[in-house]
Amino acid sequence: MRKKRIIFCTEATFLNTGYSTYTREILNYLHSTNKYELAELAAYAQDNDPRATGIPWKFYGVMPPDGASEEEKRDYNSNPVKQFGEHAFERICLDFQPDIVCDIRDFWMLDFAERSPYRDFFKWCIMPTVDARPQARQWIATYASADACLSYSNWAGEVLKDQSGGKINYIGSAPPSAHPAYEPKNGLAIRKMFGIDPDKKIIGTVMRNQRRKLYPDLFEAFRLFLDQSENPNEYMLYCHTSYPDLGWEIPELLQQHQLSSHVLFTYVCPETKKPFPSLFKGASSQSPYTGKWGSTLSNVKNGLDYQDLSTIINLFDLYVQYANCEGFGLPQVEAAACGIPVMATDYSAMESVIRQLEGTAITPKALYKELETGCLRAVPDNKLAAKLFKEFFDLPQEIRKQQGFKTRNNFLEHFQWDKSGRVWESYFDTVEVKPSSETWMSPIDIQRPDPMPEELPPNVKHSELARWLITNVLKEPSKIHSFMEARLVRDLIYECSTATTGGMYYNEMSASFDGRNTRQQFGIKDAYNNMAALRNRKNYWEQKRAEAFGLR
Repeated sequence: MRKKRIIFCTEATFLNTGYSTYTREILNYLHSTNKYELAELAAYAQDNDPRATGIPWKFYGVMPPDGASEEEKRDYNSNPVKQFGEHAFERICLDFQPDIVCDIRDFWMLDFAERSPYRDFFKWCIMPTVDARPQARQWIATYASADACLSYSNWAGEVLKDQSGGKINYIGSAPPSAHPAYEPKNGLAIRKMFGIDPDKKIIGTVMRNQRRKLYPDLFEAFRLFLDQSENPNEYMLYCHTSYPDLGWEIPELLQQHQLSSHVLFTYVCPETKKPFPSLFKGASSQSPYTGKWGSTLSNVKNGLDYQDLSTIINLFDLYVQYANCEGFGLPQVEAAACGIPVMATDYSAMESVIRQLEGTAITPKALYKELETGCLRAVPDNKLAAKLFKEFFDLPQEIRKQQGFKTRNNFLEHFQWDKSGRVWESYFDTVEVKPSSETWMSPIDIQRPDPMPEELPPNVKHSELARWLITNVLKEPSKIHSFMEARLVRDLIYECSTATTGGMYYNEMSASFDGRNTRQQFGIKDAYNNMAALRNRKNYWEQKRAEAFGLR
């Protein structure tokens, strides 16, 4: 009996993104069981990428190869969702013939598997990023269509179960862990190495400089804390972040809150790739290692390896995750692995993480509804944060040290890769693989769309039109009572439609990804053409399957 074939759709596992790291660790665990035939569909990589050398499972890159034609390159760049693997999925499926397809990314990165012409041939197991509530209705509908759904946090699981009314087959949380490099180190020795006063007390954070990371509020909370302190010069805030970036104007915030001498940042030497903490010196600074200019604040392109970032975190006395939402917030766990006590906004996945670590939850003042996504975001309580900072540092040093030990032990108990790997493994072992004669080797299903009537019956209902289109043009009656039908009825009534994911009428483009809320005219002819295009797309890939396997 052959092994179950499982493919993970992800960002290439040789990268150091959050999605890459998670998939790499889970695949390593699954590979160690020797139970499965594994593969990855790798975004941001080519098939022959040298960085994939040595990966012990099948590797499929989705980017055009170096020798690709200009037409292939233009096609790849023609739609932003193709970077996630949309255009390559069916081709890869024909080669690998998966029994199970997995994805751990955002809705607009993973939803192409739901609308694949080959969807009936594989089980679909997903772990979508749930960073706020409520989730969009179409996202919930997509997650409910999956055969199994996991989450990064217990909080996210409760959101999925509640919003779907139990329709999502939620099978548990499988959170990420920290790299082994994140471990307690001698903080005093590290401070001496970097020339930092060993008597300073440091509140640290590791967050990219982007909108949802609340640097303006963190700076305000720290200023309030300093104003309450008997000796404000005793304290520093450490921000491992980027500038310039997609978010906040750091120098303006420093000036506004008079913190220029109280906030440290991580600069990276471009030649040695080594970090050095420093007060803010602009976007570029002089390297203490080479004496040359050109060192920048740590960023996506010029970041630190795990060992160096662990060294930075071990400078902290207290870690704080100050964001309006998080899909998980991995730096909290990395800080915990280093034995650093943790505080975080008490909302979204941070709710689960901070309780599992037995850290300190910072209750938000309120939640507001975001226009782009319809999700609730946290409004921070900066006065409360300042109060909690003070209460922490008022504790005797030995008590603070004990909190660090407890945080580290909670990390070891709740956030381990083998524990999360077993959650995936347990599901895979329950999947019953159908005979290939019912899936990849099944009879070809090519059906031509019914022609558009020259005249519509008088007073025909929009709901009747939608059902006719789905049944007679798309030829997929299983889509009746689906989100697609509800959207089709709505668009026919309104005579306009919003942007589509993948350029196809299936799911609506997320405004947060698309960057706009594009509306266009939509009538019965538009609806017919969209349904016919979807049917013809399935016919195309069914013909390719017939050619690949000699089927009829």
